[in-house]
Amino acid sequence: MSQDLTVSAFRDEAAGVWVATSDDVLGLATEAVTLDELYGRVLAVTPELLRDNGVAPDAGTINLTIVISSALP
Repeated sequence: MSQDLTVSAFRDEAAGVWVATSDDVLGLATEAVTLDELYGRVLAVTPELLRDNGVAPDAGTINLTIVISSALP
């Protein structure tokens, strides 16, 4: 079984951080100074959030797409 999820990332210039949120991953809201750090945070918390929300597949893969925009949505 495969699950496709999308995460939106944008740069909040006023705060000096990158921010990630997702309609597909309930509760995902994280920020980091660098984009690489943000990727790490998203990858670290997504599986846990999916399990907590009861939507993680028992077996298979999760295809995570991170869509980056350059400014606040």
